[in-house]
Amino acid sequence: MKPLLVLVDQISDWSPYYPTNQVVAISDYLSDYAETKGYVINLCRDYSYLGSGYYGSLLAEARGGQVFPSVRAIRELNSFESGQPLLPKHSRTLENISRKDETHPDRLDLRSFFGITQNAEMASIARRIFEVFGFPVVDVSFTRVQANLWVISSVQVRALDELEEASQTEFAEALDTFSHKIWRTRRSSKRYKYDVAILVNPEEALPPSNKGALKAFEKAGKDLGLNVDFITHRDANRVGEYDALFIRETTQVDHHTYRIAQSAENQGLFVIDSPTDIMRCSNKVYLHETLKRHNVDTPKTHLLLVQQNYNIDDIIEELGLPVIVKIPDGSFSIGVEKAKTREDLLECITRLGERSALLLLQEFMPTDFDWRIGIIDNQVIYACRYFMAKSHWQIYNHSARSNANKSGNADAFAIDKVPKNVIRTALKAAKCMGSGFYGVDLKASGDRAVIIEVNDNPSIDMGVEDLHSGNMLYQQIMGTMLRKLDELNGR
Repeated sequence: MKPLLVLVDQISDWSPYYPTNQVVAISDYLSDYAETKGYVINLCRDYSYLGSGYYGSLLAEARGGQVFPSVRAIRELNSFESGQPLLPKHSRTLENISRKDETHPDRLDLRSFFGITQNAEMASIARRIFEVFGFPVVDVSFTRVQANLWVISSVQVRALDELEEASQTEFAEALDTFSHKIWRTRRSSKRYKYDVAILVNPEEALPPSNKGALKAFEKAGKDLGLNVDFITHRDANRVGEYDALFIRETTQVDHHTYRIAQSAENQGLFVIDSPTDIMRCSNKVYLHETLKRHNVDTPKTHLLLVQQNYNIDDIIEELGLPVIVKIPDGSFSIGVEKAKTREDLLECITRLGERSALLLLQEFMPTDFDWRIGIIDNQVIYACRYFMAKSHWQIYNHSARSNANKSGNADAFAIDKVPKNVIRTALKAAKCMGSGFYGVDLKASGDRAVIIEVNDNPSIDMGVEDLHSGNMLYQQIMGTMLRKLDELNGR
């Protein structure tokens, strides 16, 4: 049987149950655990984005554990909107339960412990709810909107300290059962027409692809037999009409790009960027933990849980000055600051700590340029050097008055001309994240190649990333999409 670890905010949360060394406080898990094998049950109270529960699941996934709830489940809960329909068979079940009651209620409630409920008639529904949301303890309400059509009207997660004595017993029994059995994962349906939707935002100031690149993607797709349509977030309800979704709008977790990707994948589409890639790549804590577990070289990094006591002088001794301070979900150099002095560092931690419970502090590694290696399905497809913005230490300088000075120059390279250690390190880092479409950012110094970030949704602009390979770059990306669709459809 695989090992089991239980995460709580404080050990005292576990006081109604038998003491065990399998229960760990989130602060201890942050500092004392590396690789995590087996199952992780995350019972932290706050599952909001960047809360302790969110980080509990994020760190567990990054360290190799199979965690409940997953980060994806947390995002699905946080983006939940009342009125989600049930499967027809489950609506019929609720209708039958309601008819047996002489009052014929239009609302029914369910409490589920790891997909297990005391109401035998709702057993299959409880299991389905757990497959979708994956939370240890939830209260779910269902509402009839018409005959034989019931919807989920609310989903509320319950913390351990909210459980009365009878529910504490049910929880303990369900946990014991769950630790010996894991539910199957959801199966996606398969579709057979090759229609590709490219999600764009015509009003975006810095889109991942300019107009020329979008036209090149469209042409490459059609040359390969893919019907390509451009859609915006206003077309989200149409995404199920397609076989694949290619996102060319800047992605964020707490954003419609994630919700559309999630909806598309749930409907069986092949998606670039997948919700998993968006979640993993958008959070630098996940990236750091994953690369650390796989021995991929990164700048010296200190994870700081802001509400815990810390010694600023020990951090400076570890990392030196200046120190780079990052919020986990920043992009385009936003939320990344350089603290030159001890006072600057304290001020950065205090200010950025108001936005995230965790911060990353890293050694400063000055270089004239960063490498960007484009990788899809674990294959290198382009290489660029991005130079620092004028008189600035980053590629992007958002405070520059002139648009010409907001970003540095870039040049594309033949892949075989890139230092081998840069390519090797980039491939290793991308493989740690998955098999999606990534832009891997590195700094190189001598024999050392150091990962700065692995980005989902990397920039592909006509006249920049395609300067060396031209139309072949677009053909490689759309060709990968075609091949993946063939694989999904058994061709």
